[in-house]
Amino acid sequence: MFISCDNNSNTTTFSAATEIPLPTVIQIEESPTKTPSEPAKATPTPEIEALFLYNRGLNLLRAEQFTESVNAFSTLIKRMPDLAIAYKSRGAAYYHLERFELAKKDLQKAMTLDIDLGGTHLYLGLIYKTEGNIQEAQRELQLAVNLIHPVRETEELRIAESALKDLDQ
Repeated sequence: MFISCDNNSNTTTFSAATEIPLPTVIQIEESPTKTPSEPAKATPTPEIEALFLYNRGLNLLRAEQFTESVNAFSTLIKRMPDLAIAYKSRGAAYYHLERFELAKKDLQKAMTLDIDLGGTHLYLGLIYKTEGNIQEAQRELQLAVNLIHPVRETEELRIAESALKDLDQ
């Protein structure tokens, strides 16, 4: 094959042999091929899923979206029925919805799972205070103040101390 180009006359010459050689085909033996295995689907562990649901419910509670918070904590409770903090948090949401009997039921369940969960005592104390049961309110709020972690749960501690102070006046 021959190609020439003359830039002065703007002409191109192309000539090819009359016989074009055919490419050589090499026969490849068929060998068994491995199909790539499907990548393992990432499924969250129950603990990670619980953490996600708990954080979702907690964020809804903080945003004062109490009904949605109840729903998130209810889903968490269905998946992890022995998680005290889920009952405590749903009880807190019920408290803010003024559904005190449901709140008490959840808070008492939380106490059967973890007696030292300070927030449980806080919300029980607030319910007793609302109901006018000052002696029980004082007992629960004092337990809350003693049990709530001062760094991790500063807001709950502030509420418990304030409610306890109001009872003393």
